[in-house]
Amino acid sequence: MIKKKMILADYDERYLKELAYFFMERVPQLELVTFTKKEKMYQYLEQGNVIDILVVDEMLAVDKLKDLTPDVTRIAMSMSMSGIDGFEVIKKYQKMENLSDTILLKYAEEKGTLETVKGENDTKIAAFFNPAGGTGKTVLSLALATAGVMAGLRVLYLNLEEIDSVNDVLGKTEGTLSDVFLALKTKGMNAGIKLKGSAGIESSAGFYYVSGVESISEYEEINDKDLQKLLWAIAELAIYDLVIVDQASGFTEKTKVILKEADIILAPVIAEEGNMAKWQRLLRESSLHDSYDGFFEKMQVILNKAGAQGSGNELFLNEICSRIPCCVSIPQTAVLAKKSSILHAGDLILQIMRPVLQAVVGREIND
Repeated sequence: MIKKKMILADYDERYLKELAYFFMERVPQLELVTFTKKEKMYQYLEQGNVIDILVVDEMLAVDKLKDLTPDVTRIAMSMSMSGIDGFEVIKKYQKMENLSDTILLKYAEEKGTLETVKGENDTKIAAFFNPAGGTGKTVLSLALATAGVMAGLRVLYLNLEEIDSVNDVLGKTEGTLSDVFLALKTKGMNAGIKLKGSAGIESSAGFYYVSGVESISEYEEINDKDLQKLLWAIAELAIYDLVIVDQASGFTEKTKVILKEADIILAPVIAEEGNMAKWQRLLRESSLHDSYDGFFEKMQVILNKAGAQGSGNELFLNEICSRIPCCVSIPQTAVLAKKSSILHAGDLILQIMRPVLQAVVGREIND
């Protein structure tokens, strides 16, 4: 790994020492040079020393410094958060881990490179799918994301429903899918970097997510190839252990490309007439078109008893499970009755979703 050279400057010597120690111990991507006196910093730069990133207290963010660092990512640490010409402004006093992540991300965004933010995780993509709506797809997606975090995984929940069904449950993130979609369409921008910068952490469950689009019409401008690029970019970013894709019902070209890129497809099924009819049609189609075989080979059925609307359909459920492996039967339980309850259920959700999580990661999940 080629380190990026960064100047870190602040008049507060004690704060600078604490910050520098954290960077040297925890941020191997950077080689650090520190200053508490602006004259020394000017002299260092005037001698022709090359740096990649400049991070200074807002009182040091002056025009002379801009002139000395023309091709450098310049960041001002600020308490006032007022705009400073020529500098990206970030909050000064925050968790050092968040501060360092923000600095590395600003460099990555400006230079369009993954060098400072790329991880080493082997990212798995689990896509939830059902040809019909109302089968508990989103509830189980949130439950799996929560269970994944409880099992020690870094999880991204990615809702790609055109009409977002979690908008009232998950808080607003710094960026949105609108920003990510724009990156997909803009030459030179990396959608993975934009997604990382847009994502937030759900405060109770602990998984990462990105708020939905500002207008559902934006989905008309995104095609299957764009979604493929997005999933490739997330995998290349390599910072998540598990990406859970919650998508709209149906079997469109967009759906197909997500299913193609997924490592595993999770299919909630309920004993309801409309759902059964669509599954029967889909299974019939699969016997006629070899191109669908790949989908069914990596599909696991979840019998969602929590969403059952009647009895007497055991034969149909048995027929599905004879064609597609069934990883678990989800019982009726109050904790899955509301999306908001899932986010606070912790260990209980892990117990319920353990068989699904084990099918996804391919190993035993212990307490």
